Amino acid sequence: MLIAEELLLLAHDDLRTGPSLFDDAPYRLAGALLVELVIAGRVALPAAPGDDGPVVVLDGAPTGRAELDRVLDAAAASPRRAAELVDVLARHVERPLLDGLVAQGLLRREDRAVWGLLRSTRWRTVDGPAVSALRRRVHRVLLDGAAPGDRTAALLTLAEGSGWLQPRVPRERRREAEARMRELAATWWRGSAVREEAGTVAAAVVGVVGSAALVLPAGT
Repeated sequence: MLIAEELLLLAHDDLRTGPSLFDDAPYRLAGALLVELVIAGRVALPAAPGDDGPVVVLDGAPTGRAELDRVLDAAAASPRRAAELVDVLARHVERPLLDGLVAQGLLRREDRAVWGLLRSTRWRTVDGPAVSALRRRVHRVLLDGAAPGDRTAALLTLAEGSGWLQPRVPRERRREAEARMRELAATWWRGSAVREEAGTVAAAVVGVVGSAALVLPAGT
C-alpha cells in the first residue's frame, strides 16, 4: 500500500463524525507520493531542507502504479523544486487515490442529501486486516514507543498537525501522541541521504500547507 493511501485511511477513519473535507489533504498526499519515490530511489533532491534545487528523476521507468508514474512524468517535464512539484501534483491527486481505495475494498463512499437539497460525500474506512494492521503500527509508534521504519516515520510526519489520528487515540493520551509526531517530524529524516531527501519533501509540504492556509476564505 502506498504511503498516500495510508494517509487517506487515517484521514477518513470510520469513527470520525464530521464531513470528509480536508483543505490541505492534497498537499500532504502529493508529498507522500514524492516521498515514496525518494525511498524507492526513483527521484533525488537536495538533502538539506530549505535547499532550492530541483527534483531529479533517476529512473523514469513505469512503477506499476499510475499515481507514482504521474509524479515521475511531472518531475521530468520541467525542473521544479519540491514545493513547486507538490503544489502542481496536489491539483489532481486526491480523487484517483480515493477511487483506488474504494476499488480495493478499503474505503467506502457515502453520498447524503441534506434537507433534500444539498448533497455531501463522506469517505469511510472499511475494517479489515490491512486497516487493522495500519492502526496497530501507528499505535505502537505513537503510544508504545516503538521505533518506526522510514515509511511509517514519513507517514506520521506528513500527518503531523492534521488531527487525522485523533479518533483512534484516547483523549487522555492525545497530547502524548501529538508530541511524538512532532518529535518524528523534527528528527526522523536525519541519519541517511534518503531520509534527508525525504525530509526536504516533508519541509516543502509544511511550507505549501502553510501558504494554502493563508489564502483560505474566512470561515473555512
